Amino acid sequence: MKRLFFALDITNNDKQLLTHWRDKALNLPFKTITTENFHITLAFLGNTSSVQQQQLTDSANKFSQQISPITSPILQLNHVGLFKKPKVMYLGLQTCPDWLNDLANNLSQAAIKIGLLQEKRAYCPHLSIYRKAHAMDDGSLNIGMSDIEMSDKKIIIKINSFSLYRSVSSEQGVIYTPITTWKLTT
Repeated sequence: MKRLFFALDITNNDKQLLTHWRDKALNLPFKTITTENFHITLAFLGNTSSVQQQQLTDSANKFSQQISPITSPILQLNHVGLFKKPKVMYLGLQTCPDWLNDLANNLSQAAIKIGLLQEKRAYCPHLSIYRKAHAMDDGSLNIGMSDIEMSDKKIIIKINSFSLYRSVSSEQGVIYTPITTWKLTT
């Protein structure tokens, strides 16, 4: 069994820009997510057999051939949020483009068809930046609020592809490795 998930790929250049922004603008005392692990999850799959992995790959192949190339694969990360229970701070999107919502929903439906459990809540695209995060009381950044405006700052990233990733725990931390990648643009 492999621990798998589908995610949007973030370019190396954008990963560096995001790390620079996080370290300069926030610089909070929480556990940072490594630059290499930046992604936007589309569907978490959990422990997956080789047969299920092949079925998911087949579904993604079929779906990627049916969708039109995305002409504006730009995402605007424009607020900081905190998932309180898992203690994850993230950059989020104020609005989710239709293409992103459709992609996430189709991949989630493919997982359900092969017997993998999926969350029943609405899709919330986000890019995790800290773990073991909590509300801050010092007033420097109102992290205690569920969504914090980034004072008119917007982080623009371009998305060209999505991948099926494998998550492996190691002594150095979690390592995310793309297994198969699908292009979203021409």
